[in-house]
Amino acid sequence: MKVDVDLILSLRRERAWSQDELALATGLNLRTIQRIETEATASLQSVKALASAFEVSIRALEHKESTMLSKLIGKEVVIVMGISESRMSGFDDNLKGKIVEIEGEWLELAQKKDTAYINIAHIKRVIPQ
Repeated sequence: MKVDVDLILSLRRERAWSQDELALATGLNLRTIQRIETEATASLQSVKALASAFEVSIRALEHKESTMLSKLIGKEVVIVMGISESRMSGFDDNLKGKIVEIEGEWLELAQKKDTAYINIAHIKRVIPQ
């Protein structure tokens, strides 16, 4: 499931915990913590462990992307897809354009010459310009 990485980082930093200390507090592997903070996804079991360690609800850790994205309608953004496994592949999976509309799980992005339709579940990060 997608998680709110900013909240996880904030909660970890409030407690002055390193990633290793968070791993100990949750019973998760350090590599799992690193992956969660990098990829913004976690299994339900990992989210439960994080919620317990931070003393918050599981729902609090869920990523509320469509609500946040709706605030960016009409604005220029860079959308990071994170599809390419290797930066060495030469494939740039970042899309730049203006968010036109969000319908269900799809986002319409107007680019210079065309329109892209993106499944919100595939978005790793949105950077307002």
